[in-house]
Amino acid sequence: MTANNKKTTLYMISGLLIASLAMIPYLILGTGSIVTYHDQLDGELFSYLLTAKYLFTDVKIYPELLNGLPANGAVPPAPLFVLFYKFFAPFTAFMLSQWFINLIGFLGMFLLLHKLVGTNLISFGISVIFMLMPFYPVYGLCIPGQPLLVYAVLQLYELERRHFSGTRLQKAGFILLIILYGLSSSLVLVGFAWLMVLGIFALYLTIRNKRTGQKIPSTPWISFLVLLATYLLTNLSLIKQVLFPSTGYVSHKTEMLISPQDIFSSIKDCFLHGISYAMSYHDIILLLGIFLLVLLVIRKELKRHQIILKLFSAILLICLFYGLYLGPQMTTLRNSVGGVLKEFNLGRIAWLLPLFWCVLGAYLIKYLFEAISAPTKTSDSFSGSSNMLTNDISSKMQEKRCTPIRMLFATLLVYAILGIWGISVLLHSSLRPNLSKLVKGDTYYALDWDRFFAEDIFEQIDQAIGKPKDTYHVVSVGIYPAAAAYHGFYCLDGYSNNYPLEYKHTFREVMAGELEKSDYVRDFYDNWGNRCYITTAEQANYYTFEKKWNSVIYDLDLNIEKLKELDCRYIFSAAYIMNAEEMGLSLLQDAPFETENSWYHIYVYVVP
Repeated sequence: MTANNKKTTLYMISGLLIASLAMIPYLILGTGSIVTYHDQLDGELFSYLLTAKYLFTDVKIYPELLNGLPANGAVPPAPLFVLFYKFFAPFTAFMLSQWFINLIGFLGMFLLLHKLVGTNLISFGISVIFMLMPFYPVYGLCIPGQPLLVYAVLQLYELERRHFSGTRLQKAGFILLIILYGLSSSLVLVGFAWLMVLGIFALYLTIRNKRTGQKIPSTPWISFLVLLATYLLTNLSLIKQVLFPSTGYVSHKTEMLISPQDIFSSIKDCFLHGISYAMSYHDIILLLGIFLLVLLVIRKELKRHQIILKLFSAILLICLFYGLYLGPQMTTLRNSVGGVLKEFNLGRIAWLLPLFWCVLGAYLIKYLFEAISAPTKTSDSFSGSSNMLTNDISSKMQEKRCTPIRMLFATLLVYAILGIWGISVLLHSSLRPNLSKLVKGDTYYALDWDRFFAEDIFEQIDQAIGKPKDTYHVVSVGIYPAAAAYHGFYCLDGYSNNYPLEYKHTFREVMAGELEKSDYVRDFYDNWGNRCYITTAEQANYYTFEKKWNSVIYDLDLNIEKLKELDCRYIFSAAYIMNAEEMGLSLLQDAPFETENSWYHIYVYVVP
């Protein structure tokens, strides 16, 4: 192994170590760790828990949620991660997922950037930043695994293009990486975008080589087909439901109405900040990019550095598509046509942007360094294999080409840019609140895993009820139904993006009185409906009532007879219901169930 290879390996090992060290706060805090509960603990977590519970069985209806949730309503975004939940406790499985995406996020980005720009320091710095971005573990490798996917595809193509011999094992390894991505990501969330990208890539090379009389490459098509086959195998039931709706249930999504967004605002937000779940906090890279594009034009070097312009153009194109897709014209069309066109969200193509910003950042920082430290370099130094940043920046200073002052300034500037970007990402990462909690202890006030699921409270409730949980149903008010479901209660309510429309209508009868009181609450349920919850006009869509609020619902209007028909025997409420007796409800005990440190207290009302 050469010295340069040793340095690269050292950088890679160091990054993987940092990715592991980032888990230490979670190890120390345990279930006291602060986890983003929105769309994770309240929803997607149960797609893993339920799939794992019934794995290798013929159960197709999960009785724990929504009075029996079809399996298609709980499809995990990363099927391979189900194994974590099959063999480990939920919190441990969740943390293993976090650790895994940390490792893959860093490793994939480092390998990809090192291949593209050939620099250890820049590749290392951006890869650590990418690893720290607040990607949700429940979405698996949807975003964190993208660099590794691109790296595997490019390596396969390069092996074929260069006619390397003895590479059968290597090819198999890269194909396995593509399969890994397919097994650990979602076709619906982002896989469709990569199938389009790989298909366009393969088609472009095919057309180009055919025109020039060269051999048509097979590996790009192999990459596309391998990923497609993996997604088909892991989404068979969902695809069957879409293509042959008569064979399954009618999804509540058929009744969904999409609200239009302002086109300009959507484009601006996407370009400046990214979209939900795919935020890269790239302000410093955006400013640097604008500055360097102007510089390239002034220096008449834009043509030689087309990769920077192409990446910028790709980002702008994605943002433009995102804005137009959410705009009034496209929204009206989707709502009127219905079907897959309405229900399938192509706007998630913007989940590609964190990868694009990182790759663009690497090229920008490298160009800036070379422009400052080696202004007299030859024209092929940026893209050629002999550029002086091929490995470590500091080890490639050449006295004839740059002065020590220029080298020092350029190096410090690289550190400054990476540092600013890294701090911005860290401040928005899931790691920051846990570091704060470690420092501040119990004085740090936030909803953590323990407080969200409130195991101690629900154990009290279970003992007070004293009946097998599968003999009755419950609903929750002011508490996410996920908390009750987590402890084995059978819930009539729940969160799913694909449950039967018939049940949505059934549950609507329960809360029709509340829906009639509020246009906002009614629109939220009728025109969206993923959250099949008891929502009240008084509290709107607040789902967690903290006990310090001492919340009171003065006039709750529920159809108690319908609840009884659905075998609901208890209502778990984080608020005192003032008119409970008028509805025929009674308290299981006068005082709410709570503990000293609990986030909420729970009144248990008995349905007659």
